[in-house]
Amino acid sequence: MTQSPPAPGIKTNSIEELLKNGWTLLGKGELDSAEEVFRKACMVDPKSIEAFYALGLVLKSEERKKDAITAFEHVIKLIEDKVEKDPTRARMLRRLALGHVNQLRDGDWNLEKEIWQKKA
Repeated sequence: MTQSPPAPGIKTNSIEELLKNGWTLLGKGELDSAEEVFRKACMVDPKSIEAFYALGLVLKSEERKKDAITAFEHVIKLIEDKVEKDPTRARMLRRLALGHVNQLRDGDWNLEKEIWQKKA
């Protein structure tokens, strides 16, 4: 796969531009470039749930299970640390990240307890 450079004019300190560029590259299937941009976004804003979630998706697409699990687990930690202020969005993102971790580890999303049963 040919690696494309990030889009010209990206402000290196703009998390919004990095995320926009990263999603564009991911959508085009340019995984190496998308990974590079999302890693930069994670450095620019270490509390960006979206940046770490997107990085996890890229790593999962590259079949780098261990690295993807680490990224998705970091998303869960950020949510548990109350970085996400919208509780509905936080629950949704936590479930998605947990589903990816379960699928990578066990081959099954296995969110039955998470979604249909209350925690003990």
